[in-house]
Amino acid sequence: MPSAPQQNGPTPVHSKAVHHKRTKGGDDPINKCDAIFAAAKTGNLDEIKGLLSEKPDRLNIKCAECHGITPIMAAAIANQQPAVELLSAQGADVTIRDSDSYTILKLTLDQGETHFGVANWIVAHHPELIVTDPRLPQGKEWLRAQFAIMSDNIEDAASKPPPEVLEYLVKDYPDKLPAHTGRTVSAVYWEHILLRYIGDIPLDITRNYSVDLKMAFVGTFDRILYHHEGIQESARLLNSVLPTTQYNIIGPHVVPKQGWVTERWEYHDKVHNLQVLDGIDTFLIDGNAGKIEVMLINYNVYEMEWVEDPEKGKPGPGKVCPSAKA
Repeated sequence: MPSAPQQNGPTPVHSKAVHHKRTKGGDDPINKCDAIFAAAKTGNLDEIKGLLSEKPDRLNIKCAECHGITPIMAAAIANQQPAVELLSAQGADVTIRDSDSYTILKLTLDQGETHFGVANWIVAHHPELIVTDPRLPQGKEWLRAQFAIMSDNIEDAASKPPPEVLEYLVKDYPDKLPAHTGRTVSAVYWEHILLRYIGDIPLDITRNYSVDLKMAFVGTFDRILYHHEGIQESARLLNSVLPTTQYNIIGPHVVPKQGWVTERWEYHDKVHNLQVLDGIDTFLIDGNAGKIEVMLINYNVYEMEWVEDPEKGKPGPGKVCPSAKA
């Protein structure tokens, strides 16, 4: 994949009103979006049907005023399950993430226990959705399985992920996490990794990255990035080319005394035919501050090329071609 042009600084990330909360002036930013968003938020099923009949591509449109949510996200956030069911039946894509890389499940669960019914309905009716949020049983199971895979792939005991980091994320995410200062280098690094697996990039940035971060970002994208805006931009770029968080972390090496961590990672996505084979990230971490100070990132995203059997339809040794007549 060709590289993006070199830039000498971060692409600015402009903050917007969070999703569709009202502004200080009392205006609801969702009213600045396409009419289907207000219909989804209020659960107006007839209006949703009419708007989709008039313009079918409204189904997965994103609202720039509300952090890039889709109509089905708006309905789920507002706890309008009938609207969620209607949009789902029309073929709404529940794998789309908003501009913070939040999934529909993350956005729904963030509203509180009152919304767990909607979240569970989405999970039950969309098997294509990878459940990564540990507030749901499926998310807990998935995160524990990913943790075990990562741990088993690492031979060096000092570099293995600390089980206590997994446990507090599984039990207390996102509201009751331990203090971010006074941690080990390993704890900072592995919390960063697990929060990325969960899909909570904003929380990862707040807890684990220095506001004075410096980052070299090369490969598919070439950038020199700075501060929290820089890591936000790097995450946006990553998620623009890799649709899921199914990374395969290979053999991280943690050097606690010097504060360095280097990891190799890959990505294999058969659904979207995408792969990364050369992912390498290096971190300089201040454990006392609990922050990543410097980061070097390299990866190239390629489309998978499937090799068709050149002898398809021909009988092999001791075999008969299925199409051959007796």
